[in-house]
Amino acid sequence: LSRIGDELYLEPTESGLSLRAVNSSRSAFASFLFAPLFFQLYEPGSAGPDAELFRCKVHMKSFLGVFRSLPSLEKSVGKCLILLKPRASRLVLQLHCKYGVTKTHNLAFQECERLQAVFDTRRCASRLCAPARVLADAVVHFAPTLAEVTLGTGPGGKISLRNYVEDEAGESCRVRGSLPHRGVPSSPPPTPFCPPEPSKTMMTELWLAEDEFQSVAVTPGSHITFCLKEFR
Repeated sequence: LSRIGDELYLEPTESGLSLRAVNSSRSAFASFLFAPLFFQLYEPGSAGPDAELFRCKVHMKSFLGVFRSLPSLEKSVGKCLILLKPRASRLVLQLHCKYGVTKTHNLAFQECERLQAVFDTRRCASRLCAPARVLADAVVHFAPTLAEVTLGTGPGGKISLRNYVEDEAGESCRVRGSLPHRGVPSSPPPTPFCPPEPSKTMMTELWLAEDEFQSVAVTPGSHITFCLKEFR
């Protein structure tokens, strides 16, 4: 979760404790649900018939700081107690260690909205499923400074990845300069300015065979452009 967002969302529900994170552009989302059977004791708290259970978010670095050095914690900590105190705006984490030592961490939190990705994958016209290693090896060929890449379909069910270049071949040359005004001496004639041709731009493109994917259901001729940094 720390690789996705800078904030950790906690939501205790009747079905378990949910830990979630979302990136800054809200294009990536991850969630872990710890069922009640995961804990020795689980009490999600009580809420009225028309009220929702309490939820909050904390800074990811503050939460990770409590559980640094996991090998050492596994040897010295017997159990961990997690308490939410809405009135005090504190998330209390108690580590019960050997020899009766108890370490208590009080983390400040903020109330937040319910974090849930709302989309219906069944309505998507195209769907690709592949091991993460295949896609990671594919995008390594693109420069780190590249902003966007385009994924598209090709003949024989192949999938292409190429750096995104705006198609300006059809644009006419633009004029760079100021227009003359009445009563003002005319300036030197403006100089034409032509945008760079796509043929003069460095292009990187690779193809992935259909058998490299676990499943492929893509509409022929479709393509999508997305941010390479977030994809990585």
